[in-house]
Amino acid sequence: MMDTRSQILQKNFEAICINGFQATRTDKVISTLGITKGAFYHYFPDKTSMGYAIVEEILYPMYVNNWLHLKTYKGNPIDGILASLQLISGYCNEENVAFGCPLNNLVQEMSPLDEGFRLKLQKIIATKKTIISEALLKGQEQGQVNPTLQADEIAYFILSALEGSFSIAKVAKSKTVFDKSMKTLMEFLKTLKV
Repeated sequence: MMDTRSQILQKNFEAICINGFQATRTDKVISTLGITKGAFYHYFPDKTSMGYAIVEEILYPMYVNNWLHLKTYKGNPIDGILASLQLISGYCNEENVAFGCPLNNLVQEMSPLDEGFRLKLQKIIATKKTIISEALLKGQEQGQVNPTLQADEIAYFILSALEGSFSIAKVAKSKTVFDKSMKTLMEFLKTLKV
């Protein structure tokens, strides 16, 4: 059973996934939990601090954990990256495709408006990029990955293509569009193997 603070974060995160941060009404969300405004303010001084907690405590582990296995991956890191992309692809389904990627949605909505959000969201992106880049560098050192590629550039490309796949699927409301885009990304990555 989740404690009250965790319930507040989880339910508001679910509302943000559907409505965006600015349109989410925390008072309405907590009323569905039977929690008073006083209880909300016991844990969070305002909506923004709750939003920061959602990024740090829900989004960060949700998005970074998909890539952590690359730190100890024994095979070709391209295969490890492909495994992560397959796992992430499984999160997109016919029901949620129209909502897009929660991380990407918050980046688009809040980064231009709030420096605290921007920095916390950037930390997620930077951490994922570093994990992927380090795995590619290790693969290059072991002769498994094309030695001429720039690991940082490929890591950013992977993340950009992934987030772009969610975005075009969102606007098309089509899992098929997402799947086709991801298939092309994965086929490209296979060409980087030695």
